[in-house]
Amino acid sequence: MAYQIGLYLIYGIAAQGIGFLWGKTGVLPLGQSLFFGIAAYVTAITLKVDGNLFLNLVLAAMVLALIAGVAFVLATLVFRGRNESGPYFSLITLALVMIAEQVAGTATSLTGGFNGMSGFNSLGDLDPFGNFYYVIVAATVAVSLLLFILNRLPINLIAKAVLDNEPRMQLLGFPTHMIKGAAFAFSAMIAAMAGGLFASHQGIVTPTSTGFALSAEMVILTAVGGRFHVLGPLIGAVIVGWASAELRGSFPYWELLMALVFILVVLKAPGGIAELLEAAFRRVWPKTPTPLTPSVVAPPTRSGTRPAPLRFEDVQLKIGVVRILNGVSFETPATGIVSVIGPNGAGKTSALNTITGNLNVTGGRIMLGEVRIDSRPPHNALGNGIGRKLQVPSVFFSLSVSENLAIAMMAGRLRMADLFRTTPLQWRSRSLSRVLNNPSVPLKNELTDPVQHLPQGHRQFLEYAMTVAAEPSVLLLDEPCAGLSPDETALMTELVRVYQIETAGLVIIIEHDMSIVEAISDKVLVLHLGQVLAFDDYKKIRDNPDVQAVYAGGTK
Repeated sequence: MAYQIGLYLIYGIAAQGIGFLWGKTGVLPLGQSLFFGIAAYVTAITLKVDGNLFLNLVLAAMVLALIAGVAFVLATLVFRGRNESGPYFSLITLALVMIAEQVAGTATSLTGGFNGMSGFNSLGDLDPFGNFYYVIVAATVAVSLLLFILNRLPINLIAKAVLDNEPRMQLLGFPTHMIKGAAFAFSAMIAAMAGGLFASHQGIVTPTSTGFALSAEMVILTAVGGRFHVLGPLIGAVIVGWASAELRGSFPYWELLMALVFILVVLKAPGGIAELLEAAFRRVWPKTPTPLTPSVVAPPTRSGTRPAPLRFEDVQLKIGVVRILNGVSFETPATGIVSVIGPNGAGKTSALNTITGNLNVTGGRIMLGEVRIDSRPPHNALGNGIGRKLQVPSVFFSLSVSENLAIAMMAGRLRMADLFRTTPLQWRSRSLSRVLNNPSVPLKNELTDPVQHLPQGHRQFLEYAMTVAAEPSVLLLDEPCAGLSPDETALMTELVRVYQIETAGLVIIIEHDMSIVEAISDKVLVLHLGQVLAFDDYKKIRDNPDVQAVYAGGTK
């Protein structure tokens, strides 16, 4: 019995790696047996060559590090420049595992071919039917504890935010392709560790250890047990493993039954058995609200903070046959508020997208001071001191208000060591405190509320607070007052003006309400048909006959 449970736990450990990646980032790896099998073969080879325990452990650590490095590079390259690469990535891992199984079955001199590799002792010469079981249990406990600890660190919140809203994470300065790459590397390392245990436990490694069938089984274990819970994959491995052992001999259609269970869980209970068990437990023992921890003064931002003029030099933007920007040239002052107005389709939002790198220019260049900033990845924008609020509030809907603000506070400040401390979750900058402490801003009383329950106006204030939390020197606001009442509009206008005065930075705001433009603007830029129609102070813009001919703004 212990021998069989040990095998289930080994598969459960590998499935925990899948659960970490799939449950937190939404990326489904279909080829985890690639790392499982490679580690199993390498373990078998090292145990054959030398039985020295210390040497074997050192080699195992080196193999885990190498596998994690390869997985990181692979995933980073796949996800670089792509927000929606999940299915593409899954297919690549599927192809790799199919190739690996074919190679393992044909490279007889290296892997033993179809018959596999055998004739080696277990790690430390422990009995696979006896003492080695406790090694497996210790490894299971260690991996589970590590995953529980990670759930309490910024790593967990960052991964969940990537799944929720990857474009917003990029505008907050997070290189999401590297985050997903690191998550995949960690899951691959866990799978590899399980593969090493598997070799010692079974005493034989065959090509099926690197095959798609095993990868698919691991995915099923993860889904049935619950990919959102640390213990879910372990629960799935034990239950499915036990059921398979019981039904394999007596019920010829047990594989079909497992497939139907998998489909049912995915459709009706995405959280798996662990979620059902937790829901039942919460009915008996309701969860008490977690009190908010006291805030901590945030370290200085590392985003660019020195005011500098923004300059468009004959900027052109063409998508397909459509010209969006057609030779846009202007230069803003280093500080102040510049309002961008113009009819719909004039290229206002597209101009902001070229500043942040969401759109690559097809001609000309954009300069911030002496630094060229166009056609760079969006996650580089904050490093250049550029913060962006979008037209439709772009926040993390699956998280609470305080979690949204915590993510924003880490933007431009987080260092590698901070990922393993809880303090960053409590950071609070002066700019964010100024917004939250304004008695008219509703967010301070909604910190524990889920964002999905907030009204539209409150989401506008939340995204604005998230944008200024990193204290960018260039603040880009795309219709921040859209959907706000007159009182809320006045409040937002006041917040923008105060931020500009306090930071002495540059604010560029797209706005259609001419009363706001008049009240807030130092300069007004008018765009029409992708070109600059006028760029001057408000009075001259208002009296400009060319502007009057093509544009008439409104007021609330």
